[in-house]
Amino acid sequence: MVEKRIIECPFCGKLSVDCIYFPPVLQTTVTRVSAKTSTQFYKTKEKYEVQSSCPNCGKSVKEIQKALDEGKRDPEKDKKILKRLKEQGLDFTTIKTKF
Repeated sequence: MVEKRIIECPFCGKLSVDCIYFPPVLQTTVTRVSAKTSTQFYKTKEKYEVQSSCPNCGKSVKEIQKALDEGKRDPEKDKKILKRLKEQGLDFTTIKTKF
């Protein structure tokens, strides 16, 4: 199930980063009390473990791993969204959702 893949760099978008891919897996947890046994199923998230840095843009292994785990934010896109909200007359300081 675990396999080695070459993925796109989250910063430059070129296929150049070596990583190990862990697919989502169904796992179980068993709880026991005196009267009953209960089995609960849950699914783990997929995971990428970065093995090499990007030769194209020069980002390190830690930077690429952080971008894959947390998701890369584009500050220019955030500025455009805030500008659109201002033009529409919405008070963006009270909006609590993520973009």
